Amino acid sequence: MVRLIFFLLLLALLVYFFAANAGQTVDLRFFGRELLAIELFWVVAASFGLGLLVAGSGWLAREWRHRREAGRLRRQNASLEKELGELRTLPLRELTEHSASKDH
Repeated sequence: MVRLIFFLLLLALLVYFFAANAGQTVDLRFFGRELLAIELFWVVAASFGLGLLVAGSGWLAREWRHRREAGRLRRQNASLEKELGELRTLPLRELTEHSASKDH
């Protein structure tokens, strides 16, 4: 709920920023190219989009790593549960004979 309120507040602030600066243009120099008289809205929108792409790719990489680790742990857990089940079904007589032979 707090995140939603924060997001809506940030969105309202951005809308106010865009409305207050409507028609403002900026000149950019980017990798040796000059972009003249670009509206401020497009500069902010492009920066926001680029930030989303960078953050989203980092999130996806982390999510993929966690899912892979979870799958590995599930397989390990299934293997250990299978081994435990096999140990529980061993006949007790074999265990007592085996331990008796160790004692002698």
